[in-house]
Amino acid sequence: MGSEKLVEVLDKLIERSERWSKDAEKRKDLNSSIFYEGQTKAFEEVKRMVKRDIDKYLHS
Repeated sequence: MGSEKLVEVLDKLIERSERWSKDAEKRKDLNSSIFYEGQTKAFEEVKRMVKRDIDKYLHS
């Protein structure tokens, strides 16, 4: 899978995790809400790492 496609997939996963976290908050399910917030942060960190590698490759 190419890096750009991976970023697209990560964006979709981030959106899904954010939706699920908000849903858990509405249900007052604190454990699930915190889990999905952590998942969102992890996906965002991976996305930053991939984009950093893309930028490094384009500028080398």
